[in-house]
Amino acid sequence: MLEGDENPFQLPPDDEMFLMRERERNQRAEERENTKKLRVWEKTTAASRIHRMRRFNEDDIGGPPQAAPMTKSASTGSLPRDQRREKENITDFVAKKREMFLVQMRLNVKKDEILKLDEKTKMKEEALKKSQSMLDEDVTRFDTFLQANDAKAHKAMKQAEDMTKKKQEKMQKIKQLKSQISAIQSEISKHKEQKEECLKYKVFLESLTPGEWKVQQAVEKVERKKRRRADFIRRRMEDINIRIQRDIEAEEKAIEEREAEVGRKRRRNKREEEEYQKEKEREAEKRRLRITKKYPTQQTVENEYEEVSSGEEMPLYFKEPKQLLEIFTALEEQNLFLIQNSQETEQALEEVEQRFAETQRVMGGKAAKMSQQIGQIEKQVSDENKRSAELRTTVSQKKGDAEQEALLKELTDSVLQVHAACGFDADHDPNTLQMLYEIEKKLEEYLTQLDDFEYKNPTQLQDLEKTKEKERREGVKSRRKEYQEKKTEERLKASLLRSQAPVHKKIGKQIMKRSAPLHMVKKVIKVDESYEQAKDDYHVFGIHFQHGVPEGQIPEPSEMK
Repeated sequence: MLEGDENPFQLPPDDEMFLMRERERNQRAEERENTKKLRVWEKTTAASRIHRMRRFNEDDIGGPPQAAPMTKSASTGSLPRDQRREKENITDFVAKKREMFLVQMRLNVKKDEILKLDEKTKMKEEALKKSQSMLDEDVTRFDTFLQANDAKAHKAMKQAEDMTKKKQEKMQKIKQLKSQISAIQSEISKHKEQKEECLKYKVFLESLTPGEWKVQQAVEKVERKKRRRADFIRRRMEDINIRIQRDIEAEEKAIEEREAEVGRKRRRNKREEEEYQKEKEREAEKRRLRITKKYPTQQTVENEYEEVSSGEEMPLYFKEPKQLLEIFTALEEQNLFLIQNSQETEQALEEVEQRFAETQRVMGGKAAKMSQQIGQIEKQVSDENKRSAELRTTVSQKKGDAEQEALLKELTDSVLQVHAACGFDADHDPNTLQMLYEIEKKLEEYLTQLDDFEYKNPTQLQDLEKTKEKERREGVKSRRKEYQEKKTEERLKASLLRSQAPVHKKIGKQIMKRSAPLHMVKKVIKVDESYEQAKDDYHVFGIHFQHGVPEGQIPEPSEMK
C-alpha cells in the first residue's frame, strides 16, 4: 500500500458514519416524495423495479466498468443501488467495523507497549551507568579512606608509645606523692590525737571556769562588736564628708572663676553687693544640700554595716596551777555541804513517807465506804434510766406519723447540711446512711490531721481551740438573739393583726353538719394463670404464647382491678 492511499481497514470516525447514514436517510425521503408526485401510469410496481434492477446489474457485469453509465431510474429518478451493498446487513457492517477497530486498537496498544519498553530499557541503562559511576567513586573514596586510616593508625601507635612513657613517669610521681601523703597523714593523725586530748582538757577547764568570768567575757565581746561598728561608721562618714567637702570646694572654685570673669566687666554698688552676697550664701546652701543628697546618710551607713564575728575564742580563765587547787578546794567544801543537806532531806523524806502511809490507811477505809455509796447511787440511776426509757418509748408510740415524718425530715436536712459542709456533692441524692458514713470518714480524717498538728504545735492548737470556741459562743449568742428578735417580731405582727381584725359576734349555736361516710374501694387483682407457663416457655424457647400470639419479650403478669 502506498503512502498516499488511505487504509481501507481503518475505522472511520463516528461523525462521518452518522453523516453517511443521514445522507442515505435524506435521499430515501426525497425518493418517497418524488414518487408521491408521479402519475399513476408513471409509477412502477415492486416486481418491475426488481426486474429493472437485475437487468441493470447484468448490463454492468457484461460491459466494461468504465462504460457503465450512472443513469437514473425512469420511475423513481434515483441512482440504482448496488446489489452487493443491498444484500449486506447493517449489523454485519458494524461487526466488521468493530473487528477493524479492535485490530487497530491492538496494533496501537502494542506500539505503545513497545515504546514503553524502549523507554524502560533506556532508563535501566542510564541507571546502570549512574550506579557504575557511583561504584567507581565509592571505590576511590574507600581507597582514600584506607590510606587515611593507615596514616591515622601509625600516628595513633606513635602517640600511644608516647603516652605509655608519660604514664610510667606519672606512675612514678604518683608513688612518690602517695608515700609523702601517707607520711603527712600519719603526722596529721598524731596531731589530731593531741588536739582531741587538748580539747578534752579545755572542755574540762571551761566547765570549771566561774560563771561571772564568762559573763564578763561575753560583755567584753559585745563591747568589741560595738566598737567595731562605731569605727566602721566613723571611717565611712569621714570618707563621705571628705568627698562632700571636695565636691563643694570644686563647685565653689568654678563659681568664683566665673564671677571673677564677670566682675571685671561689671561694677556693683554697696546695696547690690549685699544682695549679691545673700544670694550667694543661699546658692551655696542649696549646693551643699544637693551634694549631700548624692551621698548616703549616717542611717544608711548603719544599715549597710554587716555584723561579722572576729572568730576569736574565749581565753582560758586558768593561767596558773594555784587557780585549779583553789577551785578544787571550793568544790570539795560545796560537796560536803550538799552531802549534809542530802542526809537531812532523807530523814525528812522518811518522816513524810510514814505520815503518808498512815493517811493512806485512814483514807482507804473512807474510800471503801464511798465506793459502796457510789454503787447504790449507780443502781438507783440505772433504775431511773430504765424508767425514763420506758416512758420515752410510750411517748414515741403515742406520737403520730406526721411528727415522726417531720422529725425524720429535720434529721435528713441536718445530715445534708453537714454533708455539704464537709465538701461533698449531694446532686445525685445519696442515701442518709451513706452520707453519715462519708461524714464519719471525713471526721476521722480531720481527727488524724488534728492529732498530727497537736503533736507538732500544741500551743498553736490550744490558741486555735480558744478562738474557735469564742467564735462558736458568739455565733450561738447571735443566733439566739436573732431567734428572740424574730419571735418578738412575729408576736408583734400577730398582735397587730388581731387588733386590726374585725370583731365577729357569734349568735346562737353553731350548726354541726354530719360527715359523709367513708367510701371504701375494694381492689380485686386477677392474676393470669398462663403467666407461669409463658415464663417457662420463654426461658426454654425464647418465645411465649401468653396472649395467643408468639412474642419475644419477657412475659408480664396481667392484673385486672
